[in-house]
Amino acid sequence: MRDHQTDPKTPWYQKKRIAFPSAVIGAFTVIMLTTGGNDSGLFRAVTNAAAPSAAGNITPPPAKAVMGESVREGRFSFIVTSVEPPALSITDRTGTVQKAQGIFVVVRVDVTNIGHTASTLTATDLYLVDDTGQRFATSSAIASMAGTERIFADKINPGQTVNNAPLLFDLTPGTVVASVELHDSRTSAGVRVRLS
Repeated sequence: MRDHQTDPKTPWYQKKRIAFPSAVIGAFTVIMLTTGGNDSGLFRAVTNAAAPSAAGNITPPPAKAVMGESVREGRFSFIVTSVEPPALSITDRTGTVQKAQGIFVVVRVDVTNIGHTASTLTATDLYLVDDTGQRFATSSAIASMAGTERIFADKINPGQTVNNAPLLFDLTPGTVVASVELHDSRTSAGVRVRLS
């Protein structure tokens, strides 16, 4: 019987390998000895490669744009056109009344695709920010509002604009609204637009 390790006809994936793991362990030992085991850069590189992108956790710069100004974020440009007065309920596209847990605030935006491919926005990537910096995600009731399907379900083709699209937020009564935070995607840095 032939030994798979020494038989030249044995496929490469069946041969035993000791040299490569030994070389890796040897290289690691040399690095640890020459750096005194204190080179955290090696561990940072491994950790950063394995960790998911932290871009989604980046805090956008302070809001410099105001309502009526165009701001760019990735594949889209946005113009915040209005903020509706707070309400305890909304009537959705089917005529059903949706009640807020607190108060509903609707922010209206024009969205233009400035990219090269048809794209949609994700409602959970858009936030309202209060005067303390606390962020509020869009309400789940947003899916029932007339007009939201044009940016959250239908793709916006390059160069096309969806006008007056509603962003719905359910806030604690007494919240002082400061800005809206707009993201092209979950991992983008985002931009903030002042609402007052």
